[in-house]
Amino acid sequence: MTFNLLSASKHSRNFPWEERCEGIVEVFRALQPDVVGTQEANLEQLNDLRDRLPDYEFTGEGNLGPLQSHNADNWYNAIFYRRETVQRRPMPGASFWLSPQPEKPASRFALASRPRVAVWSLFEHRASGKPFLFGTTHLEAFMPGHRRRGARLIQEFVSAKLEELGQEMPVFLTGDFNAGSGAREIRDLGQETVGRAGLIDAWQHAGRDEDRDGATFRGLDLRDRIGNWLLGHRRIDYVFFRPQLEVREVERVDFDDLLSGAGLPPSDHYPVIAEFKLAG
Repeated sequence: MTFNLLSASKHSRNFPWEERCEGIVEVFRALQPDVVGTQEANLEQLNDLRDRLPDYEFTGEGNLGPLQSHNADNWYNAIFYRRETVQRRPMPGASFWLSPQPEKPASRFALASRPRVAVWSLFEHRASGKPFLFGTTHLEAFMPGHRRRGARLIQEFVSAKLEELGQEMPVFLTGDFNAGSGAREIRDLGQETVGRAGLIDAWQHAGRDEDRDGATFRGLDLRDRIGNWLLGHRRIDYVFFRPQLEVREVERVDFDDLLSGAGLPPSDHYPVIAEFKLAG
């Protein structure tokens, strides 16, 4: 699953984290995803979720780097995993920044809105013993060129890892890409080139429609609703994978229905969940 959790520093007056948190917990409990790529929450938010979800652990990195771990504006890309079904394997070099200096914490492309980081971990599916590589990221919001450069860095990382781990290693990439499916940066992610691994969009692979029912940016307040009206309803949260795997189901999680409209909406993004068959 991929889920932009919405930073506690945004919309904090009318949509406080303390009230949204329980809705996110209910989504986890209802769906019981094995692995979840999350975006935008700070460390305090992540710890709150872990405290309420004893079946899960998380690993991640903030976009401002480890020295700013307790800064409320340090947006994490984090991977939650259900310990009963998957276990982490050690893997060095699991996080890097989407910048000209990927190894430098909090680095960014010139004029980018904020630093952006990609987080990866190697897991093993306990029941089958099958390993898989899982990553999550949050691309630049306003500059398409920076999104394309960030996506290329991710493809290059995946390509290098496949050289190390084997071309048949299952790979999953989740995230808020801040771009619709027709954008060049999303199309480029599907292209296999020398040194850049191609990734498959699970939503399109499953034959799902590109319509309002698939839009993942929900928004919260009047400004968001106006933005949706002006820009159109957007699918900007993705689950990518490789190589060809059996995709059993892909859906946008409509938490308005799941939670029966009780309380505040958990986030301004809807999650996307996909079920895959790893082993024969």
